[in-house]
Amino acid sequence: MGAELTQPGSPEEDLKLAREIADSVEFVAAKNRSKGQGLSILEAKDPERASAILAAVCRGVPERTIIRDIGTSFDAIRALKRRHHEIVTATRVHRSLKATQIQLKAADALEKKLERVLDDEGQLDKCSIKDLSLGYGIATDKQRVIQGESAVHVTHEHKVSLEDARQAIEAARAEVSDKDERVIDV
Repeated sequence: MGAELTQPGSPEEDLKLAREIADSVEFVAAKNRSKGQGLSILEAKDPERASAILAAVCRGVPERTIIRDIGTSFDAIRALKRRHHEIVTATRVHRSLKATQIQLKAADALEKKLERVLDDEGQLDKCSIKDLSLGYGIATDKQRVIQGESAVHVTHEHKVSLEDARQAIEAARAEVSDKDERVIDV
């Protein structure tokens, strides 16, 4: 797959992707047959199904959804990804580029909106502290992630020592013996 695939999702690009997938499936099937293995892989057995699975993978459909909708297995999907890694990688790169373009446009729009709010005292007064804090927190967290700094991770650990366990057992024995006036050996 070449660099000519630039806008995944448009009808022209969907058609181009379908042709690329069909060509890739046929190439792999022919290569398999030339090795004398006949119909040992999905591309040779059922090229339409192999193409449908690859198209779903290239569109970013989750594997579980592909399994449910098309009726295949994780192993079959992963084998197709391995044999057609160039087309899968190329479409993944294009989806990523498109997402980046959208992200940049959204960041630009947000920046313009924020500048207008900051320039107008009336609009700034209408913004709640919660909204401003939320925006600040999200932006700060994302900046830290981009810079490779870990976010704060709070863990609560309660460690029980052997002595704590002994005391709990003795307390349980005492409670049971007080109630039943019998000692239960645990």
